[in-house]
Amino acid sequence: MTREEATDILKESKRQNKIMIDNPTTFWASYQMADGVKSAKRRIEALDVALSALRPVSREQVEKVWRGKWELVRRMAASIECKCPKCQRTVIFTGKPANFCEKCGSANTDEAVDMMLERWKEALKND
Repeated sequence: MTREEATDILKESKRQNKIMIDNPTTFWASYQMADGVKSAKRRIEALDVALSALRPVSREQVEKVWRGKWELVRRMAASIECKCPKCQRTVIFTGKPANFCEKCGSANTDEAVDMMLERWKEALKND
C-alpha cells in the first residue's frame, strides 16, 4: 500500500466518523448516542494524528531536527575551529567544512540538509 492510498483510506474513515457525529440517531440507539459521539470524536483525533504522520517531510522539519548554529571558536590561518550545536564537540575544518559532524551526524551545511531530505523521501517512498 502506498502512502497516498493509506491517506485516502484514513480521510474516508474520518469523513464517515464526522457523518456519525452529525447524524447520531441514524447510527446509535438513544442510550448509546453519548458514548458513540464521544468515540467518533476520539477516532477523528486519532485519524488526524495518523494523517499528519503520513505527510511528506519538509526542509524545515529536517533543519529543526538535524541542524543547529555551529559556534565559531576561533579562526586560524588555514583552518576554522567550530563547536557542534548538538554534541558540543569542537571540530577543526581545513578548507571546505564537512557536511556532517564526525561524532553525532548533525548537518553542517545546506548540502547536508538536502542529502537528509532526499534520504527521508526515498525511505518513505520505499515503505
